[in-house]
Amino acid sequence: MKAIMAALVLILGGLSGLAVKAQDSTYPDVDIAPVFDDDGALVLPKGFRFWVFLGSPITPNGLNDGAAGFPEFHNVYVQRGAFDHYRKTGEWPEGTTLVKELQLVKGGGKFKDGSRIEPSGRGYFPAAANGVDLAVKDSKRFASTKNWGYFPSGHHAPPYAASMQRMPTEACAQCHIDNAGDDMVYDEFYKAILTPLPTQ
Repeated sequence: MKAIMAALVLILGGLSGLAVKAQDSTYPDVDIAPVFDDDGALVLPKGFRFWVFLGSPITPNGLNDGAAGFPEFHNVYVQRGAFDHYRKTGEWPEGTTLVKELQLVKGGGKFKDGSRIEPSGRGYFPAAANGVDLAVKDSKRFASTKNWGYFPSGHHAPPYAASMQRMPTEACAQCHIDNAGDDMVYDEFYKAILTPLPTQ
């Protein structure tokens, strides 16, 4: 009986592995494909905090005249498959999904720039989660915005919406078109992790 159960586990495990790999042949180089519902809304991927963490830029209110567009930390995650593909080729593959979870800056400091003192020194420190934005690369679906579509959940605490509609071009894509590199991603913020070590 134990042998039969073990065989079933192996078979089912193999099938589930195939299902993950073949979940969307549109995106052969990513391990977790983006999912869109019948209305074209992007489904929020589960477990994105377990993806590869690229980095966390910050543009606090205290350094932007009290009115930063994104006053939080920008915790950016990407699928392992897309990450591995980029490190090998220098290009983001079709189906790359970048998740930017916003995290508030810890308040209560005594300084006008919004910084505070913690045991490590004066600086900006993370507090509660406050929203999530996603970007998906799909050259057919988003050809009009240089192959990327952008999806917001808004600035608020979890839970986040299960799915979200694409933002208008002027709301996000235009900033990337005007300022980011050739592939619409601010790669320079994440070069440390995107560049393989000499021994790899």
